[in-house]
Amino acid sequence: MSNTLQTFDTKKIELIVAGNLITGFADDMVSADRDANLFDDDAGAQGDVVRFANNDKRGLIMVKLLQTSKSNLFLSGLAKADEFTGLGVFPVVLKDTLGNDLVVAAQAWIRKIASISYKRGVEVREWEIRTNNIQIVVGGAA
Repeated sequence: MSNTLQTFDTKKIELIVAGNLITGFADDMVSADRDANLFDDDAGAQGDVVRFANNDKRGLIMVKLLQTSKSNLFLSGLAKADEFTGLGVFPVVLKDTLGNDLVVAAQAWIRKIASISYKRGVEVREWEIRTNNIQIVVGGAA
């Protein structure tokens, strides 16, 4: 049995969008996922199996911010600039500075602007950031 002790701290998660550090996260802060499998497979009529590389590297980064986060205005600005000019492509980096987890997308864009709702208490704004080529390293603790 190992006596190793690891530390995780949500304050050490950094999301950098278009060179700006995003702040004001909700409890379910951020997630990143690739759309397709690394490899798919198929079987022939006689049971021969072939695996093939899936070159679709698109991905989605879901960002959940408190309604009070100043980063909502920044992301809104990116979305509006893209809507009006079509030039709203930017890099994204998501990293655990205490660990080795890393997500990188050189070209990303706001796919969907966050919805707005109000109630008693603080609401969450969900942003969808899409990319044509997401690179994910699941590295665990440092």
